[in-house]
Amino acid sequence: MPSSDSDSTGERATTHVDTVETYEGVTYADRDAGAMNLDLFVPETDAPPLVVYVHGGGWAYATRKNAPDLERYAAEWGVAFASVSYRLAPIPDDSPFDPAPDNPTPRGVFPAQILDVKAAIRWLRANAEEYGFDAEDVAVWGASAGGHLAALAGTLADVNGLAGDVYPAETVEKCVAPEQSGQVQAVVDWYGVSDLRELDGDGLESLLLGGTVTDNPEKARLASPISYVSETTPPFLVMHGRADDVVPFDQTELLAEALADAHVAATVYELHEQGHVFGADSERSAMERLTVTPRPAQSVTATAHFAEGESDSGLAGVPPAGPDAIARFLSRTIGTAHAE
Repeated sequence: MPSSDSDSTGERATTHVDTVETYEGVTYADRDAGAMNLDLFVPETDAPPLVVYVHGGGWAYATRKNAPDLERYAAEWGVAFASVSYRLAPIPDDSPFDPAPDNPTPRGVFPAQILDVKAAIRWLRANAEEYGFDAEDVAVWGASAGGHLAALAGTLADVNGLAGDVYPAETVEKCVAPEQSGQVQAVVDWYGVSDLRELDGDGLESLLLGGTVTDNPEKARLASPISYVSETTPPFLVMHGRADDVVPFDQTELLAEALADAHVAATVYELHEQGHVFGADSERSAMERLTVTPRPAQSVTATAHFAEGESDSGLAGVPPAGPDAIARFLSRTIGTAHAE
């Protein structure tokens, strides 16, 4: 863990690191569709914990470069970041959606996306010592389509859980670092989909599934994070704009209800009058929308599960949505430095 002083409340104080090592285009898997790569940002501190970032883009667009300033937060929070590519959904020639001809990312229909995210997590655990981070406890953070995949990575303990009549076991076999765990210990979900069955069915989700939700209800169930919520699901931090017209806010309400029913610790930020990406033009600038003055109006709902003998949930004094809230959540769940 990063070294830092503790404050009077027992929280870990802010860590600022002068140097962050960057590794770009590291291959973590070779798929039939092409090589899958990630970018690593590792602060020069003692064995920082790991956060895996999953970009958005409707499952079919954008790249791993569509991310907040991970190098900055690696330095400020004393945490290693990996921004991962995953196979994007194919866009058929006769599709009403833009073809995205300039995106070189390999493509494939679900479950390719979650197989890649889980493979990246396992690969990162297998190579933690080489790159100088601690991957015992891992958090995953994603936005929009990446928020959906982050939530799915958190609720689906192992890709073997997909195996069945729809996806035979050989199609979800773990080929990358199979001896490592793909489980995560915390999830940060920015405006992600939690239940594909509640969407219109013929939007971008149809590219993900390779057909409409109506025609593929079991595929939609298997691709929905809400399907796997249980008492073993890790803690969630969710931020979502109430005026989001791309991913309806009721997707977060459904997830929050499922987490509460399973007694999973969750903190949900409802950003009033904020749209998709909090009104920003991309994930690269979304955090700025949360830190403007005056702060966006918001409501915070925090639930916690107390084990026998526990008295402190860590939810007192919850900060507004933004980097401080994420840093505090990561401090509590995977042991990062806490930014006050």
